[in-house]
Amino acid sequence: NFEAIVAKAGPAGQYSEQARYYIGQAYLQLAGREENSPEQEELLCRKALEYGQQQAYMGLYFINAQKTPEAALEYLRLYTLSSPSDSVPYVILGENELDKGNYGAADIFLREAKRVARAQSPRVDWMLFQANYLMKNYDFAGEMLGRALENGKFEKELKTLLAEKEFRGIVKRPEFKKY
Repeated sequence: NFEAIVAKAGPAGQYSEQARYYIGQAYLQLAGREENSPEQEELLCRKALEYGQQQAYMGLYFINAQKTPEAALEYLRLYTLSSPSDSVPYVILGENELDKGNYGAADIFLREAKRVARAQSPRVDWMLFQANYLMKNYDFAGEMLGRALENGKFEKELKTLLAEKEFRGIVKRPEFKKY
């Protein structure tokens, strides 16, 4: 019972690494309950962090994403410092940087998302195409566009994108002739 575990928990420093792990997991499980208020969920996530559960940063992100987006993104940045095996924070941060026009940062986060996920993600490929095209890294951009367009995905988005000033020259580039 998670309530019993956290009720008996003392300061994190007095426990072994394994005990901190289980106590932190108990806090995370309690944080995920539907009946929690956002304030309760945030408190439980913060307690999970005290016990080393870095994935609690994801909970803090979702709690704060609507009311304080920049603070929420900072939680994701902190989470990525722990090199999580979860691609979601990298995708969210990459998309945010792409939207802000920080193409180099977007590329870094999105490449890490791709590495961590070890799976096909047409959405990540689509964003990598955009970031790399805008950085004039045309070979990689072409490769990512090809992957994004597999299975008929993003064809409509490509037509819309071609109307944008930054992408009008794409039809003249040899890397994109086949698309």
